[in-house]
Amino acid sequence: MTSRVRWLLLSVLLSATLAGGTALLVTDWTLHRHGEGHAHDHVETDFHAWMHEHLDITPEQHEKLEPIEAEFEKQRVRLRGEIRAAGLDVATAIADGNESDARLKPALERLNHAQGELQRMTLDHFFAMKRYLRPAQAKKLLEWTHDSLAREH
Repeated sequence: MTSRVRWLLLSVLLSATLAGGTALLVTDWTLHRHGEGHAHDHVETDFHAWMHEHLDITPEQHEKLEPIEAEFEKQRVRLRGEIRAAGLDVATAIADGNESDARLKPALERLNHAQGELQRMTLDHFFAMKRYLRPAQAKKLLEWTHDSLAREH
């Protein structure tokens, strides 16, 4: 294999790993942390608590949102586990120093699939929640989401 092909493969692997890590961090930050720029004392708080504090969620809204949040959290934990496992497989294949390792391509595919599924699921979750919010609440949630994502880039 030529050095140009090796360099290209290494670049793709590093890009995929960086993209995966970024996706994981952004999703985690956006959904479950609320830090600098949003909290007056820069203390991280749970996203659920932020919603109730800043969106003035009514008991009726809470009742409708709670099952959506519980299901999302269950799936988020599952996908984060899949991302970690696939990332470990990619790291192991890279550590072996063999770019043609048969384990590398399937591990990268699993990593990319799980990351994409988490991103899609995150957006679906926000839009599902938005249906139960008043327009002003939905606007605040989407602004916060936008600002959180934009700050990471």
